[in-house]
Amino acid sequence: MKNQLALSGEKIAEKVYPQLLHHVGMIRGEYLLRELNQNILLASCQQFVKDYLDTICSLYSDEEVWYRFSELTNTEANCLEGTKEHFDENHPLFGYRGIRRLLACPNEFQAEAHVVTEVYQTNPNLSVIFPFVNDADQLKQAIRVLREHGFTGKVGTMIELPSAYFDLDRIIETGISKIIVGMNDLTSFVFATVRNSQWHDMESPIMLDMLRQMQDKAMIKKIDFAVAGYLNASFIRKINQMGIKCIIHYSSIPEIFNLEIDLPDHLKHIKEESEKLQRSKL
Repeated sequence: MKNQLALSGEKIAEKVYPQLLHHVGMIRGEYLLRELNQNILLASCQQFVKDYLDTICSLYSDEEVWYRFSELTNTEANCLEGTKEHFDENHPLFGYRGIRRLLACPNEFQAEAHVVTEVYQTNPNLSVIFPFVNDADQLKQAIRVLREHGFTGKVGTMIELPSAYFDLDRIIETGISKIIVGMNDLTSFVFATVRNSQWHDMESPIMLDMLRQMQDKAMIKKIDFAVAGYLNASFIRKINQMGIKCIIHYSSIPEIFNLEIDLPDHLKHIKEESEKLQRSKL
């Protein structure tokens, strides 16, 4: 079974280990914004995202490329040049993230929707993913706005929240073509804990049972089903044995496969610079 590739703005020059990884299962939009330190409202940021998507879609012209709408926390968004909507939140991990922010900031949503629609005109292999979805009603609303902007490609959703897991039957009826389970967030919210704590057990029978149930529902409707997150080799093996594909971050390839990559520090550098900015704004 081939797994899928996740990119965070890495400017790759060729397909990444195509013998192991089939198509781009996710491009995390927020890392393009954080790399530039600009809000998508700015024309220069829109051009940057467009150029990147054009490049990746061309490299993978015979395979699907899935772009995930930017999934910024409020703290991250507030630091970006050009951000107009500043929300006062004590717990940014639980607030205006992903689809919540898109619906609360229609100008940002419109700008990002415009970019993907424009790229799709010349790259029909581009599809999009909505992150941090509460339920089917919220997803329907976002899909409606996206379609109004002229995007006619395929749409997928992240399942990161227990509410989305419980509403999966209705979510499937929205016409989505891909389900990606965000294992880090979903495990955190199920066990009310943070990553790397003793209680954050992605391999627990509870989490694996949830995955099986979601996989069964997706298979019935012939919806592509995959798991994403910062995953280790043993977890990936276990999930693959269940017949589930994993979306593997480019930066994790050396650790998981013991293979070299051309841009090993790209993601680390963006995170470090972004965190410095956030600290300076406190």
